[in-house]
Amino acid sequence: MDVELLMIGTELLLGQIQDTNAAFMAKLLAEHGINLRQKVTVGDNPERIKTALDAALTRSGVVLCSGGLGPTEDDITRECIAELMDCPLVYDPALFEIIRQRFVQRHITITENNKKQAMVPRGGRVIPNPNGTAPGLIIDTDRGIIICMPGVPHELEAMMRDSVLPFLRERAGLPGVVHSRVLKVCGMGESRVDSMIGDLMRVGGNPTIGLLASIDVTRIRITARAETIDAANALIDPIDAAVRSRIPDGVMGTDEDTLEGVVDRLLLERGWTLALAEVHTGGVLAHRLTAAETTSFRGARVFASLEGGGDVREKALDMARRVLLECQSSCGLAMVPDHEGQRTLAALVTPEGDTVCELGLYGAGARSQLRMAIASLEQLRRFLLTPHGFTN
Repeated sequence: MDVELLMIGTELLLGQIQDTNAAFMAKLLAEHGINLRQKVTVGDNPERIKTALDAALTRSGVVLCSGGLGPTEDDITRECIAELMDCPLVYDPALFEIIRQRFVQRHITITENNKKQAMVPRGGRVIPNPNGTAPGLIIDTDRGIIICMPGVPHELEAMMRDSVLPFLRERAGLPGVVHSRVLKVCGMGESRVDSMIGDLMRVGGNPTIGLLASIDVTRIRITARAETIDAANALIDPIDAAVRSRIPDGVMGTDEDTLEGVVDRLLLERGWTLALAEVHTGGVLAHRLTAAETTSFRGARVFASLEGGGDVREKALDMARRVLLECQSSCGLAMVPDHEGQRTLAALVTPEGDTVCELGLYGAGARSQLRMAIASLEQLRRFLLTPHGFTN
């Protein structure tokens, strides 16, 4: 089965948004052994959309489209498909009622143009969208299959995983399952992780290992093919153990685990609570702990800069003690850059003692603030696992 991606949206061509949908779909298809032939991006122009669809159907049996399924005038994917494939749009009142109920649930007034989202090419199949109002579409004809999904990433991702991928696997007759486990590492860049497990990645075969880096975590994805998920996990387990042995205490969690959630769990296991003193980070760590709904987090003090002279190490410890008392918490964590801007210190005060770690230089800006916050929280995680002081 050859598949092509057609990404629709003038905002993509203008660089106004990043095309994360294409990367997600390409990765998911590769993990399941479905061949992706190429990707094309077009703007919201009916003739160019039809031309791109027509060309894709001459090369590939399946075209996956993203975007253009909304209710506005420039959402024209349905109309283009109906004209190209000679399958006129038909109004589906039952589908409109589903859309209307979605608006009711969100306490939003539905408008007349939303009926456009209940127009389905004749013979087309509707893909449910529990995360939004735009349903997906499958148009299966003698020329090939066109599958349309909304451009909103979280809507497309759920639709792709839950509906489109099972449809493609069944159509392609792919046996068994392809199952992945993601190990998450914080505080280490992609190149350092690669230097520690690169030989495991080069082996290939089944399972396979891949790396994906982002600003706050490096993901190690282990993927296996097997008849069942249990059988796939049995193949993944030895690789998982080998990776963990290469990176002692470095794997923060798996799959949906977050650093904030893991630290919260470790604190709660000890019966401890946490307060923060953030200097130069703009409160980014307090925001992340709050957004994660951590129950151990008690509050924070945020400072624009470090004032006064003196020893930075002692000042950091003093700030951690002060915020601990102010928030009536068990632990205090202070993130403090030095006066010269050459290093950042993380100071931790706990019922088991005080410790300070030098995190290095992170600079200014939102990315640097996030890196500093993640590095501090990762050091706290490691302390809670092996309370012998922070480790560099």
